[in-house]
Parts: sequence; C-alpha cells; structure tokens
Amino acid sequence: MITRRHFSVGAGAAALAGGAPALAQADWPSKPVSMVVPYPPGGLNDVVARAFADKLTGALGKSFIVDNKAGAATTVASNFAAKAAPDGYTIYAAGTSLVINPTLQGNVQYDPRKSFLPVSMMSLTPFILHVTAGFPPKDMPELIAYLKANPGKFNMATSGIGAVNHMCAELFKARLGLDYAVVPYRGGAQAAQDLAGGQAQMMFSASLEASPLISSGRTRAIAISSIKRAPAFPDLPTVAEVSPLKDFDAVFWQAMVVPAGTPAVVIGRLGAAIAKIVADPDMKKSFAERGVELASSSPAELAALIEREDKRWSTLIRERGMKAE
Repeated sequence: MITRRHFSVGAGAAALAGGAPALAQADWPSKPVSMVVPYPPGGLNDVVARAFADKLTGALGKSFIVDNKAGAATTVASNFAAKAAPDGYTIYAAGTSLVINPTLQGNVQYDPRKSFLPVSMMSLTPFILHVTAGFPPKDMPELIAYLKANPGKFNMATSGIGAVNHMCAELFKARLGLDYAVVPYRGGAQAAQDLAGGQAQMMFSASLEASPLISSGRTRAIAISSIKRAPAFPDLPTVAEVSPLKDFDAVFWQAMVVPAGTPAVVIGRLGAAIAKIVADPDMKKSFAERGVELASSSPAELAALIEREDKRWSTLIRERGMKAE
C-alpha cells in the first residue's frame, strides 16, 4: 500500500549505496546531468520530470537535461538507465512501470531492485473511477450492486496493457469478485473518448484527464483510487471509504533512481535537493491543481515502496494471466 504523505529525506543513503566505488565525487555535479524520462514530451509525467529538472538545475548549479526515451511501455528507458555508467551523470525519473514490466513483458534487461539504487519519491497521481453519463449507478454501492446483477455485460476502458489504470481495473475486479471486460486501448485519449460516448461504461483515469469529462457532464465521478482524498477533489470519496476494499490504494508514482553503484554522495545531494523542491509551496500548488501530489522520501522508504509494489503488481499479473501485446 502506498502511503500518501511526505517522507523524510536522506536517511539510509549511505547504507544503500555502501558498495559504490570510491570515486572522486566531492565536486558533483561538475558537468550537465542527463535525466532519463521514459515518456514522450508533453504528457503530465514528462511535465513533472521537467519541473524537477529545472529546479535541480537551480539547486545544484549544473544543467539537468531531460532525455526522453519513450518506447516499449517505458522498457526502453529502464533498460538504458540500468546500463548507464554509475557516475552520477545519468539519473532516472522512473514510474510505476519499473516494477510492472519485468513480470508483464518478461524480456527486460534490468531488475527493479538490483539494477538501481533508490534516491527519493517525486510525485503521486491518483486515478478517478468515473462512468459514462448514461450509466445508471450514481455511487459506489450502486455500482458494485449493478455490476454484480449484470455479470459480463459491461466494459472498463484502460489506456493500455500494463498501464497503472489497467492494474487498477484488474485489482478492483479481482478484489470485489466482479465480472466485466477490461478493454485496453492504445492510449488514454481514445479510451476516454469511448467512455464519454458510451462504448465503454467505466474507467480509472488520471485526474487531469478525467476532470474535463466530469465537469462537462459527459462522465460522472464515483471515487478516487488513493487511500486518502486528493486535495484537488476534496468532495470525492476514496474507493476505500465507499467500498468493502478498505485498504485500496493504487496510484501512479514517479521516483528518482540511479544506476547501481552510483556514489552515496550523489544520492545524498539529489535527495536533499528533491526534499527542498517538494517543499516549495508554488510547486506544490501548481501540481496539486492538476491532481498531482509531490512527495519526497528517504532511499530506504523508496526501496520499501518498490519492494511492495513489485510484489503486489507481479502477483496480480500472474493471477490474472495478463500478458503484454
């Protein structure tokens, strides 16, 4: 379970990176740093990463240059970052797919717990469960009852196989014993269009993507996927509040990791800088308005999160028989 809170930063960095080579890193960074981002430019996840890169540039005195390496459901970027030199000049703004793809894809060239060292959390983005306007259920109890009374008749759209909203759809279905089709699209835009048009009846959408549909009346919000209510949607209950799933907590997270072997001084300085970025009230407000919560953590806390998420999603993928296209 992901806890939506701000964590302490820096604790455990030396222990986790104790095996780093004794490189002369006292002046790090002494040249530009490449921040690998596993998404194409322009999307929300890229925007978050670029905001951090800009702030890190100001905080640490050298350019942090975003290197978008989209492809293969983020595996291209993960493989690249895992093989990069552990010298502090390649860092990785990883997402939840870091722990999903090894089980789902089966042919990755990295281990999420061995190929990288954790630095800090960066952000958490919950999903809004919303339904097409003409769908009869008005709240969660009605939705669950309606689905149980009509097994196999309805669809839940997702933005693609292995996307976190796909995981949400399968987790919700499995935990409640529901029977509906989980339909992966090639991207969230087409999925949302079919939801608004009634070809699909339900979807877990990133809050920024769901908001225009909800505000225009084309869809109706039921609940949000995080364990606590989101500041941007204070009146929207969580799945945990209004369903039997009292521990339901499924969000997209972004976190900073570095290739295994990166010196501890790099991890410490990055973590400290990220903590200050997350505490910036203007940054927090800007992203909160878009449904994104900024969050920092110690390396040890991020390592524990990666462990939990790896176990949870790999178990679900195997139990549901999910396979990449």
